[in-house]
Amino acid sequence: MSSGKIILAIAALAIILRIVFVWQFVDIKSINQWEYGEIAKNKVHNNGYSLFYFEHDSLEYKYKEGIKPFSSAYMPPGYVLIILPFFFFDDVFITNLLIISLHIFFSALVIFFLYKLCVKLFDNLVALIAIIVYAVLPEFIYAVISVSPTIIFHLLIILIIYRLLLNQGKNKFDIVIPLLLSFLIYLRSEFVLFAVLLIGAFALKKHFKIAFTTLLLIILFILPWSIRNLIEFTQIIPFTTNFGQNLYRGNNASDVGWWGEEIMIEKTKKLPRDNSFEIHYNEMYLERAVSYIKENPLKFVENGFRKQFELWIFNLSDPRALNVLYLAPSIFILFFFSIGLIKTFDVSKHKFIYLFFLHGIVIATVFFALPRYQTMMKILMIPFTSAGLSFTYNSLINRFNIKKHNN
Repeated sequence: MSSGKIILAIAALAIILRIVFVWQFVDIKSINQWEYGEIAKNKVHNNGYSLFYFEHDSLEYKYKEGIKPFSSAYMPPGYVLIILPFFFFDDVFITNLLIISLHIFFSALVIFFLYKLCVKLFDNLVALIAIIVYAVLPEFIYAVISVSPTIIFHLLIILIIYRLLLNQGKNKFDIVIPLLLSFLIYLRSEFVLFAVLLIGAFALKKHFKIAFTTLLLIILFILPWSIRNLIEFTQIIPFTTNFGQNLYRGNNASDVGWWGEEIMIEKTKKLPRDNSFEIHYNEMYLERAVSYIKENPLKFVENGFRKQFELWIFNLSDPRALNVLYLAPSIFILFFFSIGLIKTFDVSKHKFIYLFFLHGIVIATVFFALPRYQTMMKILMIPFTSAGLSFTYNSLINRFNIKKHNN
């Protein structure tokens, strides 16, 4: 069977597994649409790009008819705009089914481009192992019901690394790269750090023209969102208003990833109840987080190690991470990833992927690491996991043959 037919068969398997999972185990009407869905509902109901509101003294974010929420920049707009058309249907079942169908479609695209990336990095066998892993791994199957940009993120980061590899050593500007980087920043604002690391890598290689042009184009592509925020909040907000809250979640007196203190809930009730709310909300949490870090520098360092454990292995406070269908494959992936990473270590060849892992390490250390952050990172762990599996298999076969020959 040709490689093309094998890829199609694996893609078909991935689609079937995801459809069966949704059909058998998911109540489509009850899927949590998170902040992305609530913002989309507000857009559809002429509330603009908005999210939070107060109901008496309780801060709420779920859409409610007759309520006018505050203007928002809490979530970047990329994913909201992608799913927005589906919210024009009044039936929540249809909306969620369309979102899931979109995610399944993108999963099939991920398989195709993951194969191409792995062939570029290693060889055909490693590529086939990689797409099989992606097709059957439970957390990737589960990701199709998550109303979040995880699967689209997978596709875009693969495309970025693939384009970077195609242009490696050519000292040639590729406009697709800043375009894809900008799309990713519109999906996950913290990805700006990877863009900065990549531009820095270009500069270190003395590719100053590429570095400057990439930076300039990203700024231009992000500018419409920044201008919108300036108009709405009369303050420069390049990306989002969730920096302070996310920093606080990773650095507070309660627990890593926790909302924590009652005092913050009480302070929230006293914030201005107008379109400046998110500005004050962000500043309040930012001040609290910075104060905690300054007062507890050793705890910040200690928590940093814990966050790395939660990024690479499993989350200590999320019961979902202890599910055997999540934990066992995660340990399997990490074990063979470690082998593959060591055996294929090559800075010149893999430096862009190493930068991606560095980005994840820094973000987790400063903020926190939820299970879905590990899921997002795993997409570029899989090529090395597959290389580790291939190396282990070949080593065992060689030893077996040598032993058989000696006997």
